[in-house]
Amino acid sequence: MGTSLSLVIAAGCLAVFSLKRIPAGQAYTVHRFGRYCRTLSSGVHWILPLVERVSHRVSLTGRALRIEPQALAAKGVHAAARGTVWYQVLDPERVDAEFEHLDDVVLGEVRSALRRLDDSPPAGACSLNDALKLEANGELRQHGVVITRFKPQGDASRSGY
Repeated sequence: MGTSLSLVIAAGCLAVFSLKRIPAGQAYTVHRFGRYCRTLSSGVHWILPLVERVSHRVSLTGRALRIEPQALAAKGVHAAARGTVWYQVLDPERVDAEFEHLDDVVLGEVRSALRRLDDSPPAGACSLNDALKLEANGELRQHGVVITRFKPQGDASRSGY
């Protein structure tokens, strides 16, 4: 009687641990034996306990990052570009490999885009927000991320863009 009760309890625990409820606006990446296996979208899903585990809980609603001052000379006007950049994850599968340092990837690409814009400002009446999004999103889309908005603060908003 004692062993059958233990088996029933163990089976119940196993069933409870294999059921995953993913909230709206999130995606979970599942690893099987330490390697990426699949992505779970919002809803209720089963995983294989002891074989698969939820590796990352990825928010699909967007995040904000502060950009610290960086030298920027645009059209002869020297300014310090700083502000806030908002980005959103589009492809959790691509983000999975870099999830632990995703903010650093986005920040690095934004800084690179600002340097490229410093070297050759865009033609026409293009705002810094639009120019930065266009310049940085080309590279960031390969990582499964897109910049949705950049809000410059201080001198960057008056730098001639």
